[in-house]
Amino acid sequence: MDLKLKDKVVVVTGASSGVGKKIAAGFAAEGAKTVINYLRNAEKGLDFGADAAAVAEEIKRTYGTDSVPVAADMAFEGQIVGLFDEAEAALGPVDVLVNNAAYLPKGPLENYSEAEWNYTFQVNVTGAFTASKELIKRLRARGAKGKIVNLASQAAFLGSTSGHLPYDSSKGALVSMTRAIAREVAKEGINVNAVAPGMVMTDMVAKLWEERKEQYLSRIPLYRIAQPEEIANVIVFLASDAASYMTGTTLDLTGGLMMR
Repeated sequence: MDLKLKDKVVVVTGASSGVGKKIAAGFAAEGAKTVINYLRNAEKGLDFGADAAAVAEEIKRTYGTDSVPVAADMAFEGQIVGLFDEAEAALGPVDVLVNNAAYLPKGPLENYSEAEWNYTFQVNVTGAFTASKELIKRLRARGAKGKIVNLASQAAFLGSTSGHLPYDSSKGALVSMTRAIAREVAKEGINVNAVAPGMVMTDMVAKLWEERKEQYLSRIPLYRIAQPEEIANVIVFLASDAASYMTGTTLDLTGGLMMR
């Protein structure tokens, strides 16, 4: 099946590692040009530029498609606008946005500060909103269609067993926002969907998975954890012409944990 993604320009936020890295590779495998967004925050002492550059180089070497790393902390509107400016300057107008970047503070509930709560929502909700708004504004300006895919979580519906209240709440908001934006822009040929994975095998999850593996497996009918590539494959599909009649949808990717 031709997904008609060749030469499309795709921005993947939080793409320097984990699921985001695999999402970018999935688009590159279909011939798309990819923007590898990464976090640089001097105040927090975080800079994933080297990782992002390595992802971009690996994509170019493996798939022969253009890929560029671009820094932006998704908590700040000015940096998000700059992300799109740099993406367009390097690769051309953006066609697809994947809101993958997320902040995940550690609980339990009584240990969270208001600052942590606010920063979580600033990245996970407001950042996704700002990036979506920026893409939609630019698509409208050139009379183009486009796709937005938001990375939600089953925590939006079930909560988490490991105490991540701000994250869980923010993902619930992201699901609602997906529907609201989708309804508003549908007539313009802009599709907005989300995916809600269960547990995915990333470096962040690996230790917890080993500690509580049997507990988690007992809840998953397919009796295994998802691999990042499996999430990426669905996101690439949602951003393609093959999913042109889908909008406002949140797809469960849970190995059967959630069936509805």
